[in-house]
Amino acid sequence: MGSSSSTSSSPDGKCGGVYSFKLFFYDKVDEESARQEKDHSMTNDQLLEKFGKLTDTSEEILKVMYYTHPLNWWQVTKYNLQHAYIVFETDNWYWSIEKNDNCVAIQRSKKIQFVRDKYYRTDRQAALTTGISCIQEKTVASNRTVKEFLEHIKSSNYVNQQYHFLEQNCYQMADKIYAIF
Repeated sequence: MGSSSSTSSSPDGKCGGVYSFKLFFYDKVDEESARQEKDHSMTNDQLLEKFGKLTDTSEEILKVMYYTHPLNWWQVTKYNLQHAYIVFETDNWYWSIEKNDNCVAIQRSKKIQFVRDKYYRTDRQAALTTGISCIQEKTVASNRTVKEFLEHIKSSNYVNQQYHFLEQNCYQMADKIYAIF
């Protein structure tokens, strides 16, 4: 199974080092000027309240995509050594959610490439022969809102589950999130 590497951490260390037991929300990652004022951290217990103040959580999720990318530039294939994450689309935004060895992170942007191809405004890892891949995608027919999604994140306690490269990694979380849609 894959895990995340230091390339998954934010460059300024906001989500770096030891697992933080926090969710980091990087808002408007397509706007460089928003870097400091639009970065937020929260505990699992604070998640619903903080997101309710920061975003319109009534937006419906329209489409969900499951992405992977290699962990190292020198990899010939990414199988067994890859990072997995979810991208979803609402009427007004593209969002990504992922778990790495430091935190659970959610990003939001008006442009898909800033959440699909980048993590915290830095290009995601590509390898010699492989890069970012969408391995599954589906249209959401259940009218699930961002608030309902966040309620799932909180009730599933993803933020408080310390990262472990075999038992609590990016794959397990991405698989569970993709399955709820």
